[in-house]
Amino acid sequence: MKPSLFLGICLSILTIQPSYGHLSDRVQEEYNEDLNLRDLPDGKLLAHFKFTTKVKANTQANAPLLDYGLYPKAIGEILQSYKVHEMHLTFTQGRWNYEEWGYPPTLSAGTGVELWAWMKDSDNIDEHWKSLTNTLSGLFCASLNFIDQTLTTEPRLSFKTDSNDTDKRLRYGALPHENVCTENLTPWIKLLPCKAKDEACTERELELEQTITSVMDPVRDTNWSLESVFDRQLKNACPVAKESKVSVDLTNAGTNYELKPVTTVQDNVAVYKLSKSTEPLDIRMTWNQSSFQYPLEPVQPMIYAERYFTGYGQERGGLKITIRNRNKSSAMPVIYYDSIPWYLKLYLHTLKVNVIGNSSVNNDDIIQEMYYQPAIDRGRPSMIECQLLLPADSVTTISMDFEKVFLKYTEHRPDANRGFDVGSAVLTAWIPTNNNGLM
Repeated sequence: MKPSLFLGICLSILTIQPSYGHLSDRVQEEYNEDLNLRDLPDGKLLAHFKFTTKVKANTQANAPLLDYGLYPKAIGEILQSYKVHEMHLTFTQGRWNYEEWGYPPTLSAGTGVELWAWMKDSDNIDEHWKSLTNTLSGLFCASLNFIDQTLTTEPRLSFKTDSNDTDKRLRYGALPHENVCTENLTPWIKLLPCKAKDEACTERELELEQTITSVMDPVRDTNWSLESVFDRQLKNACPVAKESKVSVDLTNAGTNYELKPVTTVQDNVAVYKLSKSTEPLDIRMTWNQSSFQYPLEPVQPMIYAERYFTGYGQERGGLKITIRNRNKSSAMPVIYYDSIPWYLKLYLHTLKVNVIGNSSVNNDDIIQEMYYQPAIDRGRPSMIECQLLLPADSVTTISMDFEKVFLKYTEHRPDANRGFDVGSAVLTAWIPTNNNGLM
């Protein structure tokens, strides 16, 4: 497999109801697998794998789920033991280029490991969160057990779900220095089949979504194929899959290309449906050298943000966030969330907001709502959430000063010269669906 410029491994679990029930009571199990290939505007190749496992069951109230079919037992027991309603775990290596590639095909995540979960509200929710991180650490051979109280926050405005249940609470943690390797991917693959509203409800539904998003650079060879990119062909579909398909997005392919084997193309997408006994499939895309015109015009997203640190020295510094709204007709609401380690002590009174490109807007009107939780030394991080209204066709900057806490020598990482990693901020935006495919 070619080296990846960006690799994202995501595990998303949606439990509309808690995982309780018996195998004999199960109404329906369904497993689907999908691979989407797309040429990016700069000539790189995007491969997005998506595996979805669904279980629907009618059960007796409060009956534990003792048997598992397609749904992995390891995940089901985690949901049941720690009262998890929804969980998202992401391993990311590299950086997604929003300015060139637009928005990714799955939930965005910062470099390293990111975990957030909605859990049943109880007096021991923090114990459940700690047990959850320790269990996932062992399951995926990662350092998730290092997500302790100093790296855990409870966002109030971000990561909202469709459910209006008030008996759930959110926990969020990240390890920006965690590297992704095959030790994380192997247990993730083993979860594949081939390889709640309240305690009294009797109709339950579980959904497990596993995705891998990778960006590779085949432009040196001009042409690409499954075998040249992944070192193998697709031999057959998973026997228990209801649907197994590969789709190739031809939006950026131009006109002088040749796609083999030939298949039907609809809405600029070529679809290959795999069967249980299909012949090995090796999709090949070739261009004439004279017609190879990359890079194309980049797909610029409507909302784009950058965060960076300012200042110098070992005592003080600053945090600066730049958010660009390219919507020329209307203001856009967004939510900015950031968790800053306790050893960077933020000063809220230094918070400043500045708008470039729209002089008619009062800077004080940009922040509609804000929640701030100050850090406790060696106890918890600083957390800031702002609900912003970005003026049309403008650039909004938010800045804040901080002071670097003097650390004990035992609190430095082994590679102290490298410095410290600070997790990514999260920007939640509502993008219009008619935004020329930029959603």
